[in-house]
Amino acid sequence: MRAHKYPPNYTVAEYQKWDGEWELIDGYPYAMSPSGTIRHQRVAGEVNYELRLQLKEANPACYKCCSVTSLDWIVDHHNVVRPDIVVTYDQTDDYITKPPILIVEVLSPATALKDRHLKYEIYEEQGVRYYVIIDPETKQFNIFELSNGQYQEHNNIHTFIIENECSIAINLEELLAAI
Repeated sequence: MRAHKYPPNYTVAEYQKWDGEWELIDGYPYAMSPSGTIRHQRVAGEVNYELRLQLKEANPACYKCCSVTSLDWIVDHHNVVRPDIVVTYDQTDDYITKPPILIVEVLSPATALKDRHLKYEIYEEQGVRYYVIIDPETKQFNIFELSNGQYQEHNNIHTFIIENECSIAINLEELLAAI
């Protein structure tokens, strides 16, 4: 039991040398779960597709400036996360270094606690404007919008403002019902 008294405290520099798929939260390594269930993959794929489609159709100029992807976000020297879906503005690097506009996490049994608590806190603290959590089994979702530095739940949001005239309109209830 002695090892539990002395948890590791790794840095991003160490993280970048590791083999395999990892996230780093407060210096503690979290092994990425194996690929999700078919339902998890289907929900993530459909949401990703719809976000890209809506962004492209709403304003082609915005489509060139925005990225809808799944990249590592290097939050600071002790935190690296890889959300299921990320919408960023003016992204040019192979990893994210500033808070994304929108993050979507599709829950799985292995990640639900981390997504609902640890990542929620990180995203809120770092100023991610919108955080969406989707449960693929129940087709339920939670949409959080940052207001005065804290998340407020607003499950009726259908338009996510990205930057200036760039926005994405998506009805998650209709999308999830069709899957």
